[in-house]
Amino acid sequence: MYARLQTTETLPPDDSVVPMLTDTIASHPGYAGILMLADDQGGAMVTLWESREDAELAAERTAASLGPRPIALAHDAVYEVDADLAGAAAGEEPAVAYLDQFDGPLTPERLDATRLAGAQRIGPALQAVPGLVRTLVLWHPADRAMAVLHIATSREALQRVTTAIRTSVLLPGEDPALLPGPDRVRVLEVAAYRAVPARVSR
Repeated sequence: MYARLQTTETLPPDDSVVPMLTDTIASHPGYAGILMLADDQGGAMVTLWESREDAELAAERTAASLGPRPIALAHDAVYEVDADLAGAAAGEEPAVAYLDQFDGPLTPERLDATRLAGAQRIGPALQAVPGLVRTLVLWHPADRAMAVLHIATSREALQRVTTAIRTSVLLPGEDPALLPGPDRVRVLEVAAYRAVPARVSR
């Protein structure tokens, strides 16, 4: 599975763009889901794809249907989906999301430590958090950068996510120096969410 993460520093002038864009993207080959987000700094969109080729061609296919993009992108990159975890509220309608970004290049040691923490400590701790819909972990091999999305039904649920992560006990052998946390964290409102059912990986 692949994800295309795009961010903007402005929002579309017309809310009607959202359903039109989601319907168009959902018609593309290889489509596997979409998450559109917004805050007072701009917006973010994550689209999920079955292949890298479909992820890379998505913008071209959308432009062929809708014309040129109405707003400029601040960031646009294709990631590998490193993990896709269903939360306790999987299937419910999300309202907010954390977007955590880990700037590259992550060292091999930090990447291994981050993956181990996610798979064996943080992931299990989050499974029982009320209101958590889904967690997506995205990996960019060329930049050695990572993005993590926690999608939830409310801001209170996001706070419970934070508490679960911060209170999880380090496993034997974990080095906190290799786990400094994300470089940036944004809390965004969900403008649209359509997805195939989340499935566990790693």
